[in-house]
Amino acid sequence: MPAKVQARRRAKPRALVRGEPVVRKVLAAALEELARVGYHGLRIDDVAARAAVNKTTVYRRWPTRQELARDALLSITADTFAAPDTGSLRTDMLALARRNVALAAQPEHQGLFQMFAGAGADAELAGIVRSLREAFASVPREVLAAAEARGEIGPGVDSALLFDLFGSALNWWLFFERTPPDDARLERLVDLLLHGALTPRRREGDGP
Repeated sequence: MPAKVQARRRAKPRALVRGEPVVRKVLAAALEELARVGYHGLRIDDVAARAAVNKTTVYRRWPTRQELARDALLSITADTFAAPDTGSLRTDMLALARRNVALAAQPEHQGLFQMFAGAGADAELAGIVRSLREAFASVPREVLAAAEARGEIGPGVDSALLFDLFGSALNWWLFFERTPPDDARLERLVDLLLHGALTPRRREGDGP
């Protein structure tokens, strides 16, 4: 085989490896810009400048703002939202809560909530949010499937509602009140959701 052909074949994998850090730089820059200016203020030229890459590099892979924002936000789920597997539903939920509190303290993740909050009447945002919700939904499904396999979840329990309530409480504290809960408050939340407010006797419908 000619030496030039061999050189080209050897060079191709190296080019792909060099491309991966560029993708990560661009996605990180897009997250920072989303946190700074919001979705409708996002400009591909600004993302390219922040990432220190040529804007044609960005446009070639992400021709539209919507595609760039979607991939940037999905990169959060791919990198940081793997389902925990601690051996119990309670500690899995605490692990998720602690992770969310830690992420909310990072400015680049503020753009994620802004996307969810502003998607109601915006068709462009709604498409991105649908993709994000589908990605996020896999985490509670995996946690709940493991809990069910361990026999931790009782019959008739609406496990999807359980996680809806869990996420709503966390989002309220983190993004509306902007008061990150401490560990003791997270434990109280999880215990209330799993065990309820009533005593066992009251839960069974007995009288006083």
